[in-house]
Amino acid sequence: MLALFAITALGVLPLFFYRLDLSKLTFSSSIPVVAGIGIELTAYAPTLAALMVAGFMLRPHGIRKLLRPVIRWRVGIQWYLIAFAGPSILFVVADLIRLAVGAPLPTSWFAIPSAGAAAFLAGALIAGSFGEEVGWRGFGQPRLQLQYGAFWAAVMVGFVWSVWHLWPVVAPGGIDTTNWSDIGLTFLRLISMSIVYAWLYNSTRGSLLIVMLAHAGHNIAVRMVPAADSVTHGDLVVASLYAAAAAAIVIGAGGRWLTRRRVFPDSRSPQPLITTHVGT
Repeated sequence: MLALFAITALGVLPLFFYRLDLSKLTFSSSIPVVAGIGIELTAYAPTLAALMVAGFMLRPHGIRKLLRPVIRWRVGIQWYLIAFAGPSILFVVADLIRLAVGAPLPTSWFAIPSAGAAAFLAGALIAGSFGEEVGWRGFGQPRLQLQYGAFWAAVMVGFVWSVWHLWPVVAPGGIDTTNWSDIGLTFLRLISMSIVYAWLYNSTRGSLLIVMLAHAGHNIAVRMVPAADSVTHGDLVVASLYAAAAAAIVIGAGGRWLTRRRVFPDSRSPQPLITTHVGT
């Protein structure tokens, strides 16, 4: 965790040095190269921290073992569909709920990003998927769930994920674009998503590829199935739907492993799988 926040702090530092106000930045804003590199460094902090720790703790093959699940692609086609299409379906359901209760609706139900937004989205897909998930689900989840169970491991990973995800709040101008309800909903959504992603991870015998697709699917849904007023992390309906999905998984699959499979990822052995009985 120390490595995670040290890398994040290093990445955010140029924003203070150049006094860049996040509340005034747009996709077309011109920023110093060093600041851009810092933002990218921050986006990749979870994976970079995991690679550093794995290389130190699990040498000589720690990094190779950590990255192996990224190419674990032999899983059922249903997991690809759930991971990639699931978030967009959830966002559409959120809009249907708003329509039913008379809440504000987005100006359109489907949006094609501008060139600048599309470039940002492409970077966000890579950073959000590979840049984060190797750390969250690749390193943190499998180690914590052996001791605390998959549910509590996912909650802990989700809590750290939420704290880290709020780094823009402490950057210049960040507090002007965030309120307390946004912070609370960020924790609700990301902890719930962490439970959903742990379910995907354990149900696919530790496929980080599937989890990365789910993360990418969410980022695509945010841009292409917009909420009212472009709300993302502060959206009560979306956060509640993720929480409902997480609750359904815990009830249906049990909290010990968050899956009915009998084969689970094991971070301790060279062979990444163990066989055991499902329990709650």
